[in-house]
Amino acid sequence: MIYPPFLKKDDLVALITPSGKTTIVVVERASNFIKELGYKVVTGDNVLSSFNQFGGTDQERIDDLNKVISSPDIKAVWCTRGGHGTLRICDKVDFTPLKNNPKWLIGFSDITVLHSKLQKEAGLVSVHGPMALNLEKPDIENTGVLNLWNLLKGDIPDYNLPYNSYNRTGSAEGELVGGNLTLLNSLKGSRYDFDPKGKILFLEDLGEKLYHVDRMIQGFKLAGKFEGLKGLVIGQMTEMSDGETPFGRDAHGIIVDAVKEYGFPVISNFNAGHDRQNEPVIMGAKVKIDVTGQSSHFAHIG
Repeated sequence: MIYPPFLKKDDLVALITPSGKTTIVVVERASNFIKELGYKVVTGDNVLSSFNQFGGTDQERIDDLNKVISSPDIKAVWCTRGGHGTLRICDKVDFTPLKNNPKWLIGFSDITVLHSKLQKEAGLVSVHGPMALNLEKPDIENTGVLNLWNLLKGDIPDYNLPYNSYNRTGSAEGELVGGNLTLLNSLKGSRYDFDPKGKILFLEDLGEKLYHVDRMIQGFKLAGKFEGLKGLVIGQMTEMSDGETPFGRDAHGIIVDAVKEYGFPVISNFNAGHDRQNEPVIMGAKVKIDVTGQSSHFAHIG
């Protein structure tokens, strides 16, 4: 996998809105934040566009992505927010320029589609982590935002996590794949779908019914998405809801129960996803997880 160059002072960072529409407050706050860190900033032509719930028409969002991707001066692309929309445009985004001019793409949730496409088509790592919208949270020291920008400078974080009853002990190394469960489910069977063999799978999600989490995970199982997997990292399963008839397990329990016949280690409730603390991880990087009966450790190793 290709690593883009780490950021240096005065490098140019682009802000784009490839999914749901955003506001001028979010864009201005992010622009000022980037400048305070010592970088230059440029915004996509359509960063504040609006079309229904999207950050512009499909073509406007395609044009912004292709423009920032092809620009040799832009060193990182920070998505303003997630929402819905990248699935509609991913086929029209050309990642070919990134093979000779790699740059960092940062985002999560709906941006899972772009992470998956990058890994499959360009062999390029990217960052699952906070977006510009996350700057609205007070006290950003505990949100993962500062760790994100340290990572982009080359200070790559490792994580020590407390014991969780859903954890499964063991050690594993492999390329990190995954992201938002709902988006990965939508990509299942497409050319952007992940190959589980030798991989560490990361999953997170927001606002799903528990029975739907079970349906998606059972679908993954039927599709062989746990065959040959080296390890599983379950991130935040935020604002899940039950049906009229209680399901009987929470989202973490549903996932862990579905993979009980496999031997790989599991980290549950990793601090990445839709909660206030959203720590960055490098999709496509080689990572190692170590899980004991007392704690767990997640490290980027290559």
